[in-house]
Amino acid sequence: MAPLRQHDMLLRSATTEEIEAVWEERWYGLVVGLSTVLVASDVEGLALVDYHDQIVGLVTYHVDGPAGQIVTLDTMLRGRGFGRYLLEVVENKFHTRGLGKAWALMTNDNLRAAGLYLSRGYRLVRVHLNAVDRVREHKPMLPERGYEGIPIRDLWEFEKMGPLGIPVP
Repeated sequence: MAPLRQHDMLLRSATTEEIEAVWEERWYGLVVGLSTVLVASDVEGLALVDYHDQIVGLVTYHVDGPAGQIVTLDTMLRGRGFGRYLLEVVENKFHTRGLGKAWALMTNDNLRAAGLYLSRGYRLVRVHLNAVDRVREHKPMLPERGYEGIPIRDLWEFEKMGPLGIPVP
């Protein structure tokens, strides 16, 4: 079978049940922010699916006033550009809604994701030292170490001010 490529995929809205399933598998069922705890029904999502309608990528987001938060960005197959594509799509959605800011939080070990956001024009605007302690109150099973054995301690906040959805050269 040939490898899956972006043009083999279909983008569609994700159901709450699909978001729940991905979050259960990858996020311990919920997403803990700086002052929020989100469950699947709190967010909207876009699913990138293959020709069998299997999810190969999912981006979830929450709109609050003039800003859109990218809550989660998951790809089941790495290195195919699916994450970059989903990020661009959600930025375009924010742009069509008239939002002037997109933002995301991630743990300090997620260097690959940080690189993706930086390459799309996001800026690291805040480092919330020891914020993962609060996350662990809701997710005690969160490991002490993450990617590359990096201790998971802090939350990094990235933001991109408009215009959103325009590719960065």
